[in-house]
Amino acid sequence: MVSFSTVFRSRVFLLGFSFILLALLMSAVAVFHFTPLEYSKTGTMGSGQYLLGNSTLEGATVTNRTLTLSSKNASVEVVVNGHYTAYNITGNLTLHPDGRPYVDVLSGCVTYTYRVSALDYPYSSLAIPAFVLAIVGTILAWLGLEKALRG
Repeated sequence: MVSFSTVFRSRVFLLGFSFILLALLMSAVAVFHFTPLEYSKTGTMGSGQYLLGNSTLEGATVTNRTLTLSSKNASVEVVVNGHYTAYNITGNLTLHPDGRPYVDVLSGCVTYTYRVSALDYPYSSLAIPAFVLAIVGTILAWLGLEKALRG
């Protein structure tokens, strides 16, 4: 019968176990450390085409996107991810687009408010080395355990 102290004396097992713990720590940092991002812009649009938003937020995980258009009498087209939708605005219109919107004001003057909430995971690139460390650590731990069991 092999005791825990025998297994933990194996340097290969300890190295593998250390790799697994380090991989666990790195993956926790990659997943649980995030930065909330906010973007809000208000303005007026006359006739023409407008791309709303901020390109730096497009790489982040967007949690909420709201576009509010208001006018007394305007005709607009909103393009999101290649899908055109036409609106005749005579008051307020609130949209929740799936992507960064293009607004084409065909006639009239439109006041808009565009808000985006997102989460950025700046350490998400640690997930790949953590995965490799977990695999290598598991192999080393099994080899160390096998060596300790052989005596």
